Amino acid sequence: MNEAGPGVCLAAFADRSFEDAVAAVAGLELSIIDLPTDSVFALGRSRPPDAEVAGRLADAGIRVACVSNSRDTQLLLGPHGPHTDGVIRGSASTKADHARAAAHHAIGLAAAVGAPYVRLMLGCPDFGRWLRWPGSDISWSDNVAAFVDAALPLARAATDAGVTLCVEPHVKQVAFDAPSLLACLDGVRAGGADLGVCFDPANVAALGFDPVDFLTAIAIVPVCLHAKDVERSTGAIDPAGPGWVRYGPQPAIRFRAVPWGQLDWPGILSQLQQSGFDGPVLIEHEDLLVDRELGIAGASRFLGALRAGDQPGRAWW
Repeated sequence: MNEAGPGVCLAAFADRSFEDAVAAVAGLELSIIDLPTDSVFALGRSRPPDAEVAGRLADAGIRVACVSNSRDTQLLLGPHGPHTDGVIRGSASTKADHARAAAHHAIGLAAAVGAPYVRLMLGCPDFGRWLRWPGSDISWSDNVAAFVDAALPLARAATDAGVTLCVEPHVKQVAFDAPSLLACLDGVRAGGADLGVCFDPANVAALGFDPVDFLTAIAIVPVCLHAKDVERSTGAIDPAGPGWVRYGPQPAIRFRAVPWGQLDWPGILSQLQQSGFDGPVLIEHEDLLVDRELGIAGASRFLGALRAGDQPGRAWW
């Protein structure tokens, strides 16, 4: 595991200006970030010109491990209905063109700031393909085929720019569980392009999967790790309190700061250590019960204390 210590997803400060967000990270004494480019963020709208970003961050002692976009690029595959008009209004083709341009911009910015990874969420054409319909042979595999068609040119563009495209298993895109993730990876790699995995154990656990079992099942070493925690309700009615949401037709979940949730972080980090993971650990703060700075600082201390080192011990007994 990367021994530089944990970093942070700058989206935690998405409602602040670029300068204020950078100052917050510097104040937390963190030096590694995921830099989002989402147009719906105040952070993104106030970001300086691409040619100046690296210098501004270097002045603050910060480097970029990954450039990301989730809100704009999700419109590449959809959904394209009125509920995504908050990103951009227009036809499905207008929204897809906006997403494609945002994806290429993120790739270019990653190259400009020297980030090794660019993480994009590409959306899903039709969530109804979960189910079989009478007289139709349409299935989730059709979503996978659409994902591969969309991801291949982006993965190639990323490689040409000297960065690696990665995806994060998530319910808002085609690659959400182990079978769909592996199918998407296989399809892109069969096309001769590279595609990495950003692993978020809270997203996996939110769907009811054990993160360690997930890592074992996919047998793929992630390129980076998102660090947030999760609580899962078992009740038929959503619990009281802020932050509870549903990830599909199942009991409610809410994301917490590490280690305030239910995840087995020693087990997760041990599995990653055994797999040879050496990528960045990026704290993703989405906890509505804990102050941002305090939550990120606490997660950093906790994760820093769990680092196993790059020279595991030998039996001496």
